[in-house]
Amino acid sequence: MNKGKREELHVISISGGKDSAALAVYLKDKYPNRKFEYIFLDTEEELPETYVYLERIKKILGIKVKHLTSNQSFQELLENHNDYLPSPTERWCTKKMKIEKFLEFMKGHSDKIIYNYVGIRADENRKGLVPTEDNIITEMPFRDDGITLNDVKRILNDSGIGLPKYYEPIIDKEIGIEYYRSRSGCYFCFFMKQIEWVWLYEKHPKQFEKAMKFEKSGYSWIYGLPLKELMKPEKIKEIKMNYKVSQERKKKQEVKNGTVLDEVRFLSKHDKMIQDDEKDEFCMMCML
Repeated sequence: MNKGKREELHVISISGGKDSAALAVYLKDKYPNRKFEYIFLDTEEELPETYVYLERIKKILGIKVKHLTSNQSFQELLENHNDYLPSPTERWCTKKMKIEKFLEFMKGHSDKIIYNYVGIRADENRKGLVPTEDNIITEMPFRDDGITLNDVKRILNDSGIGLPKYYEPIIDKEIGIEYYRSRSGCYFCFFMKQIEWVWLYEKHPKQFEKAMKFEKSGYSWIYGLPLKELMKPEKIKEIKMNYKVSQERKKKQEVKNGTVLDEVRFLSKHDKMIQDDEKDEFCMMCML
C-alpha cells in the first residue's frame, strides 16, 4: 500500500436470502485474494430458517459473519411508536433496525474507502440502498456481469449451499396448491401476502402467536384482517381457494408490453398494496 493511500474495506451484507448468499459465493470465487467483511443486520426476529441458512453459508464458505443488532428490540421500538405496527407505507422497523445500524457500521469506518456490494440482479428493476457518503462506493456485480435469477440458483446449487429452507413449499393436496415464504426477513414481515401468513401459521405456530400478540385494536399486520381472524379454519380455506384461483389465472393470462394483465383482479386489497409498494430501496435491506 502506498504511503497516504486510504485503507479499503469490502463489505457484503448477508440477509439470509438467496441473492446475498449467491453474491458472497460469486465474489469469493471472483476475487479469491480479496478480504471481505460479512455483516448480518439481525433484528432478532428472523425466521428460524434464516439463522440455519446463515450457519450453512458460514460453514461452506469458511467465513465469519458479524451480527449487527439494533440498540432497541422490536418490542421497545413498537412501544416508542405507540403500538403502531410497521407497514409498507410506514417502515420504521427497516429504518431503525436495519438501515440506521448499517449506516452506523459504515460511519465506524469513515477513515477507509468502503466498497459496499449489493446483490441486485441484472433481471431486476430495483435501486437498492445507495449511501451517499463520499467514502462509500456501491457496487452491483450481478447487474454489471449480467447475473440473473437462474444464475443465482446455479451458483447456490454448485456451491452446495442451495436455497433457504423457507422456499420448501407446504403442499395442500385437498385444494391442490403449494405455497411458501417468498423472502427472508422478520417472521412477521408486513410484505408477506395472506397465503404466506397461512404458511407461517402452519409452519411456525409459535412465531405466528408472537406476531399476533404485537397486534392491538385497529393495528393489524394484514390490512383489514387481524391474525386472530385469519387463523380461523374457514378464513384459511378462503385464502387458499383465492390463492388457487389467482395462480391458475396467472398461468393463463396474457402478457402485453411486458406487463402481466388481470392477475391483480384476483388479489386481496392487502396483497395489491404489497405488490404496488414493495419494489424500492428500503425492502432491499431485508430480502436480498
